Amino acid sequence: MVELSDGVPTDIHGDPDNPTSEGYFCIKGKASLDLLRSPDRLTTPLMRTGPRGSGEFEPVSWDAALDRIGSELAATIGRHGPESVALAQGTDRNYQEWVFRLANAIGTPNVVGPAHVCFYPRVMASIMTYGAFTFCDYDGDPEVVLLWGSNKPSTHSDGVIGIKLLRAVERGSRVITVDPRRTQTAARSSLHLAIQPGTDCALALGMIKIVVDEGWYDHDFVAAHTSGFDELVAHVKAYDIERVARITGLAPGLIHEATRSYALAARACIEAGTGLSQNENSFDTHRAIALLAAICGNIDAPGGDVIWEPMPIEGRRAFPRSDLLPEEQAKKRIGGDKHKILSMSGWVAPGDLHEAIVTGSPYPITSMLVFGSNMLASHENTELVRQAMSKLDLVVVCDLFMTPTARYADVVLPTSSWLERDQIVEFNSYIAARRKIATVQGCRSDEEIILQLAERLGLSEHFFPSLEAALDAKLAGIELTWEQFTKIGYIRNEKRYHKYREGGFRTRSGRVNLMNNGLRSMGYEPFPVFRRPPETDPALPYLMTSAHPRQFYNTEFHQLPTTSRGQTTARVTVHPDTADREGLTDGEEVDLFTRAGARGVRMTVKISDSVAPNVVMADAGWWYPGASSVDDSLRSSVNLLTDNDRSDVHMGSATMRGVAVGIRRLGPGRG
Repeated sequence: MVELSDGVPTDIHGDPDNPTSEGYFCIKGKASLDLLRSPDRLTTPLMRTGPRGSGEFEPVSWDAALDRIGSELAATIGRHGPESVALAQGTDRNYQEWVFRLANAIGTPNVVGPAHVCFYPRVMASIMTYGAFTFCDYDGDPEVVLLWGSNKPSTHSDGVIGIKLLRAVERGSRVITVDPRRTQTAARSSLHLAIQPGTDCALALGMIKIVVDEGWYDHDFVAAHTSGFDELVAHVKAYDIERVARITGLAPGLIHEATRSYALAARACIEAGTGLSQNENSFDTHRAIALLAAICGNIDAPGGDVIWEPMPIEGRRAFPRSDLLPEEQAKKRIGGDKHKILSMSGWVAPGDLHEAIVTGSPYPITSMLVFGSNMLASHENTELVRQAMSKLDLVVVCDLFMTPTARYADVVLPTSSWLERDQIVEFNSYIAARRKIATVQGCRSDEEIILQLAERLGLSEHFFPSLEAALDAKLAGIELTWEQFTKIGYIRNEKRYHKYREGGFRTRSGRVNLMNNGLRSMGYEPFPVFRRPPETDPALPYLMTSAHPRQFYNTEFHQLPTTSRGQTTARVTVHPDTADREGLTDGEEVDLFTRAGARGVRMTVKISDSVAPNVVMADAGWWYPGASSVDDSLRSSVNLLTDNDRSDVHMGSATMRGVAVGIRRLGPGRG
């Protein structure tokens, strides 16, 4: 709810009548007026005048900026083919389908983003298992919620606000949390499994073995609706509880108790978060969890993991117009031969793209359009990202602020915040009308920019004469215009349970694929397999995991007073035993490093027993907006420590959690 005075926003708060949020409003939402009024907002297009990264630009008109972009893109497409253009975006801002539509209309298969370490390992694991994506049915009063790699009350993922989980707990749901860190949620859970970072796949396979051995699986569901159960039973024999306990660092009794509580619950769901998607076992971890949920009969059941049925609008599935991308162009997707499951979803892994740009193989990539992504802070292997951006002929960045990534651009286009644009917001539980209620002079929405670029590239036939016409087209399936929808504002996507009883699952067999022969035909294992990390170097005795502080959204909001006032530096949380061993004091600055003598990542020490003695928890997504150089701005970015050496074979997911590090003191510690 935004309060206006003479048409000017003056206050913002949660809507108690909204069935999704129930009035809950997090600090990032409260900072929206800061976002609108920030003196640091970009308000005019800029063209680079100095070296890449120098931050030296001159203001130009919108027409001049768009004409240059259109001209240079047309030239490189004519010279090197449409695949020489790459598009990039950050976390979805409900214009993801627009970015893909532009890419498909251009004819490039190369779209990069955070998909490989965020949402898509879970999406693709679900699709390869059930033929569809699932989400937790908190309104169905689950008896047990297995919160796995997710701090739901703080992160509010997938369009399902964490308040739904808390309300379920108030009604009697019990929570089992799997997380290396004792978060507030973990501390209030019935059980907390403080797992070693990156070992979740072994835990899931071990839990499946316990369920099978104890006979706790849903015999009727398994017999009627799954395939490959006997083969699964044989596969998980290797994951006995003692072995899994050694791998995960968990007590065997705790593993058994957690498995029993979940498997024997009448209604149970699994909230699997991005903590599981950021290591070399990413896809197989999510698929193992999908198999666990299936054999326990919790798929598409009340209080379980419900299959998403999209509403009949032209949204995330239809609007990208994948039919516009010729098959011969789709086959050119960078990394498509290596990370085949990610490629099936239409994405390119950043590591594959940046390597291709630097090497020029398998073909030249000369230009990149970046929509709402601070790639230098958010993508793994910062140095490779920097090399790639330095080599490109044309870099265009559309953003609200001058980020380190924008400093590397040839053209910077100032975009609008969510209060300044008309959008249809689509999630699994609802669609909503986001109405423009404010204007920052000089800024345009990403959708408007895409429409104007399409016109300059001669692609208007695949787009719309105006943004409102596009919104009308998206809503045609529910027989509403944008103007009519704004008066309704919100339409709930009503759930239906046990949909598979009508015609089976949306797999080729109509059953849940416990064993997936499609994976085998692509050269992968038909069952999930845990890949052990290499032996650690004694000089790197700690496992680094990471998460962004709750007041920030990935790399965003660092320059806003409401969100930044409580914390001005990146922190690393260490156990008191670690502090004693290293001679550290609370508030001391240290460097984390992955190679002796190499550049470290600057962190401020926070001593807490919320992590194990061999685990350190670093703040992720950190950069300093006021820094004078890109190097100084990124001095606390954990991605200076990540690389592409250990990536998931299916998705290209980088190992961003479970990284072996050492700690280097910068000054005198305790005497």
